[in-house]
Amino acid sequence: MNAAVPDAFGETLAQDAPDVSIADALAILRRHYGLTGSARPLPGERDHNFHIHTDGEGEFVLKVSHPAEEAGFTDFQNKALDHILAVDPTLPVPSVRKSLVGDAQFTVSVGGSAPRIIRLVTYLPGQLLSRCPTSAAQDRNLGIFLARLGRALRGFFHPAAGSDLLWDIRKVAKTRPMLAYIADSRHRAMVERVIEAFEARAAPVIPSLRAQIVHNDMNSYNVVMDAERPEVVSGILDFGDMIHSPLICDLAIGAVYRWPAEGHPLAPAARFVAGYQSVLPLESEEIGILFDLIRARLALIANIASWQAERFPAKRDYVLRLIAEVWTSLERLDGLSSDEARRYFLDHSNPE
Repeated sequence: MNAAVPDAFGETLAQDAPDVSIADALAILRRHYGLTGSARPLPGERDHNFHIHTDGEGEFVLKVSHPAEEAGFTDFQNKALDHILAVDPTLPVPSVRKSLVGDAQFTVSVGGSAPRIIRLVTYLPGQLLSRCPTSAAQDRNLGIFLARLGRALRGFFHPAAGSDLLWDIRKVAKTRPMLAYIADSRHRAMVERVIEAFEARAAPVIPSLRAQIVHNDMNSYNVVMDAERPEVVSGILDFGDMIHSPLICDLAIGAVYRWPAEGHPLAPAARFVAGYQSVLPLESEEIGILFDLIRARLALIANIASWQAERFPAKRDYVLRLIAEVWTSLERLDGLSSDEARRYFLDHSNPE
């Protein structure tokens, strides 16, 4: 496959990172944090992460950033977590553990590679949302949680919030070159229609909408639910895709992962939106483009995942783990018009 993909997609996605061994992770933990224990690798798109069980001091996630990651962007994540916990201490988000010398992050050379940024954050126990049974209560509670998170981030800013991030719905048209990596011509045509609809309906409205720093990635692998009560949110992970963006974009991303079940394809998403609106009511212009944003996020996943699967065969299973749900959702939503979807959200996503 030789389709030209623009360089602007960023080195952290365009280049694979050298491996980090468990021994490397434990050595960093011991030398820089004074902690001992065990380490288990966690999957990740860009970084190398390890679930750490310490000897008597709890559980953590050791994060070894991609060599191309900028220190300003990891500092952005650290300060956002500090801000959230200061504004709403009851929100279950990771907290940053400082090193022995008091650093929230530092750089080391791992395995002879280029220097990499190291961070340690608390581990949030529970069950990944991707492995939990769904329910109407879960849909609503997830919406409430995301709205609370958005409210906690209101007023926070950081210079890295304007980073050029590939996982930004607003830039879905820039991923057009990746369409060449989608093998099925019917799927390619469907994604192209989504991008065209986004450019015609959503793109002109977006600049006028309220915006702030948002999580930008409430996917089903970034949310932890209570193991005994799968309708209760017990945490949100991975703040690595944060960005300054319209609030409605953040909501659309979370709504994508309320996968269509039986009945109307937007029913789970509408319950999610209703929960969100019980905390942060939406404006009419935001509701008007929500459907186009949901479909744009699905198109973004399809394009980026197809490209990554071809470029990094070793990560193929990881990057394509949701592709079946993505195609099913796109196909079901393809039968709705933007106006029909807007009316459905107006009728079914009002807070109770």
